Amino acid sequence: MESIYVVAIISFVAGAFGYIIIQFWIRPISGYWKIKNKVALTIKYYSKSKDNNFIDKKIKSQMKEWNKANRQNSVELSASYNENLPNWYKMLLDSRGESPIDASKHLMILSNTSNYDHMEKHIEEIKNYLKIK
Repeated sequence: MESIYVVAIISFVAGAFGYIIIQFWIRPISGYWKIKNKVALTIKYYSKSKDNNFIDKKIKSQMKEWNKANRQNSVELSASYNENLPNWYKMLLDSRGESPIDASKHLMILSNTSNYDHMEKHIEEIKNYLKIK
Protein backbone atom coordinates (compact mmCIF):
# COMPACT_ATOMS: atom_id res chain seq x y z
CA MET A 1 0.00 0.00 0.00
CA GLU A 2 1.25 3.45 -0.77
CA SER A 3 2.33 5.69 2.07
CA ILE A 4 -0.29 8.31 1.20
CA TYR A 5 -3.06 5.81 1.97
CA VAL A 6 -1.47 4.81 5.26
CA VAL A 7 -1.16 8.45 6.28
CA ALA A 8 -4.77 9.12 5.25
CA ILE A 9 -6.06 6.17 7.30
CA ILE A 10 -3.99 7.18 10.33
CA SER A 11 -5.18 10.80 10.13
CA PHE A 12 -8.81 9.68 9.75
CA VAL A 13 -8.56 7.43 12.81
CA ALA A 14 -6.81 10.17 14.81
CA GLY A 15 -9.46 12.71 13.80
CA ALA A 16 -12.32 10.39 14.71
CA PHE A 17 -10.69 9.55 18.05
CA GLY A 18 -10.08 13.25 18.77
CA TYR A 19 -13.69 14.10 17.95
CA ILE A 20 -14.96 11.44 20.34
CA ILE A 21 -12.66 12.63 23.15
CA ILE A 22 -13.67 16.26 22.72
CA GLN A 23 -17.38 15.63 22.25
CA PHE A 24 -17.90 13.11 25.03
CA TRP A 25 -15.22 13.97 27.59
CA ILE A 26 -13.82 17.47 27.32
CA ARG A 27 -17.05 19.37 26.62
CA PRO A 28 -19.08 17.78 29.45
CA ILE A 29 -16.26 18.19 31.95
CA SER A 30 -15.65 21.82 31.02
CA GLY A 31 -19.41 22.41 31.23
CA TYR A 32 -19.41 21.00 34.75
CA TRP A 33 -16.52 23.29 35.70
CA LYS A 34 -18.37 26.32 34.32
CA ILE A 35 -21.46 25.51 36.38
CA LYS A 36 -19.30 24.93 39.46
CA ASN A 37 -17.65 28.33 38.94
CA LYS A 38 -21.06 30.01 38.57
CA VAL A 39 -22.14 28.43 41.86
CA ALA A 40 -18.96 29.63 43.56
CA LEU A 41 -19.54 33.16 42.27
CA THR A 42 -23.16 33.21 43.46
CA ILE A 43 -22.10 31.96 46.89
CA LYS A 44 -19.51 34.71 47.03
CA TYR A 45 -22.26 37.29 46.41
CA TYR A 46 -24.38 35.75 49.15
CA SER A 47 -21.49 35.99 51.59
CA LYS A 48 -20.89 39.64 50.68
CA SER A 49 -24.55 40.49 51.16
CA LYS A 50 -24.42 38.91 54.62
CA ASP A 51 -21.53 41.20 55.58
CA ASN A 52 -23.81 44.20 55.14
CA ASN A 53 -25.59 44.99 58.38
CA PHE A 54 -28.56 46.46 56.58
CA ILE A 55 -30.48 45.28 53.58
CA ASP A 56 -31.45 48.00 51.18
CA LYS A 57 -33.74 47.74 48.16
CA LYS A 58 -30.87 47.08 45.77
CA ILE A 59 -29.66 44.06 47.72
CA LYS A 60 -33.23 42.75 48.03
CA SER A 61 -33.65 42.90 44.26
CA GLN A 62 -30.26 41.24 43.80
CA MET A 63 -31.25 38.51 46.24
CA LYS A 64 -34.21 37.68 43.99
CA GLU A 65 -31.87 37.41 41.02
CA TRP A 66 -29.41 35.27 43.00
CA ASN A 67 -32.24 33.00 44.12
CA LYS A 68 -33.30 32.56 40.51
CA ALA A 69 -29.67 31.90 39.51
CA ASN A 70 -29.35 29.33 42.31
CA ARG A 71 -32.41 27.47 41.09
CA GLN A 72 -31.03 27.44 37.55
CA ASN A 73 -27.57 26.39 38.74
CA SER A 74 -29.10 23.63 40.83
CA VAL A 75 -30.89 22.18 37.83
CA GLU A 76 -27.85 22.56 35.56
CA LEU A 77 -25.53 20.99 38.14
CA SER A 78 -27.66 17.89 38.64
CA ALA A 79 -28.33 17.56 34.89
CA SER A 80 -24.64 17.91 34.10
CA TYR A 81 -23.75 15.22 36.60
CA ASN A 82 -26.53 12.79 35.71
CA GLU A 83 -26.65 13.17 31.95
CA ASN A 84 -23.38 14.54 30.60
CA LEU A 85 -20.36 13.53 32.66
CA PRO A 86 -18.56 10.31 31.72
CA ASN A 87 -18.66 7.55 34.30
CA TRP A 88 -14.92 7.63 34.91
CA TYR A 89 -15.15 11.33 35.84
CA LYS A 90 -18.07 10.62 38.19
CA MET A 91 -15.89 8.05 39.93
CA LEU A 92 -13.08 10.61 40.12
CA LEU A 93 -15.45 13.13 41.73
CA ASP A 94 -16.58 10.47 44.22
CA SER A 95 -12.99 9.69 45.12
CA ARG A 96 -12.36 13.42 45.71
CA GLY A 97 -15.43 13.59 47.93
CA GLU A 98 -17.37 15.89 45.61
CA SER A 99 -21.11 15.39 45.46
CA PRO A 100 -22.82 17.65 42.92
CA ILE A 101 -26.21 16.06 43.59
CA ASP A 102 -26.10 16.95 47.30
CA ALA A 103 -24.80 20.41 46.46
CA SER A 104 -27.71 20.81 44.05
CA LYS A 105 -30.18 19.99 46.83
CA HIS A 106 -28.62 22.60 49.11
CA LEU A 107 -28.61 25.16 46.30
CA MET A 108 -32.34 24.68 45.86
CA ILE A 109 -32.88 25.03 49.61
CA LEU A 110 -30.64 28.12 49.65
CA SER A 111 -32.72 29.75 46.93
CA ASN A 112 -35.82 29.44 49.13
CA THR A 113 -34.20 30.60 52.38
CA SER A 114 -34.36 34.14 53.71
CA ASN A 115 -32.80 33.60 57.16
CA TYR A 116 -29.07 34.44 57.12
CA ASP A 117 -28.19 31.76 59.68
CA HIS A 118 -29.80 29.10 57.51
CA MET A 119 -28.14 30.59 54.43
CA GLU A 120 -24.74 30.34 56.09
CA LYS A 121 -25.33 26.67 56.93
CA HIS A 122 -26.33 25.80 53.37
CA ILE A 123 -23.49 27.83 51.87
CA GLU A 124 -21.00 25.85 53.95
CA GLU A 125 -22.63 22.58 52.87
CA ILE A 126 -22.43 23.60 49.21
CA LYS A 127 -18.78 24.57 49.60
CA ASN A 128 -18.11 21.24 51.29
CA TYR A 129 -19.89 19.17 48.63
CA LEU A 130 -18.28 20.98 45.69
CA LYS A 131 -14.88 21.45 47.37
CA ILE A 132 -15.02 25.21 46.91
CA LYS A 133 -12.68 27.27 49.05
